[in-house]
Amino acid sequence: YQKIMDSVLRHVDFNQVKCILLASPGYVKDDFYEFMMNKAQQDQLKDIIKNKSMFLLVHSSSGYKHDLDEVLKSPNLQSKLADTAALKEVEALELFFKMLHVDPDRAYYSYNHVKYALEQGAVETLMITDSLFRSNEISTRKKYVKLVEDCREAGAEVLIFSALHVSGQQLEQMSGVAALLRFPLNADDIELNDPVASGN
Repeated sequence: YQKIMDSVLRHVDFNQVKCILLASPGYVKDDFYEFMMNKAQQDQLKDIIKNKSMFLLVHSSSGYKHDLDEVLKSPNLQSKLADTAALKEVEALELFFKMLHVDPDRAYYSYNHVKYALEQGAVETLMITDSLFRSNEISTRKKYVKLVEDCREAGAEVLIFSALHVSGQQLEQMSGVAALLRFPLNADDIELNDPVASGN
């Protein structure tokens, strides 16, 4: 428990995050939370004491990372997380996958297709993984930073997914960048030589 608490103190910026999920099967999360609060009182750890309400305790089937997806989709948690980024990402990605099936001309992925949609003024929501900003190639990093800036200038919502999160890993499997469009575009008309096709 001490190691987990040390990690929270070292890695969590309480001015940036909106909530911290503690998820586990059984009572592990409750025991850890109690340990942390007692220790925070003993050691006068003001960051933890002051932000006590940020910690949300939720049930998960196991302690494995893939269960985060199940945790974030639970209706009980969604009401508590209504305005956090993680929930927005999960909902946007779910809508994207749904759109791929029901209206694929409004769901684009891969850089060239998304850039084309942006040039047509069609991007409503851009979804991109943070790993694209950490590319070893400076030209790749600049390309995606510009794409994000251009989307914001065009009034699109931009959601940046953590590659460590389940939803970010799902997005990475779709090239790491995708967009929900305001109106349909016919990808059959696009000659982009893009190795990854759009939703058609």
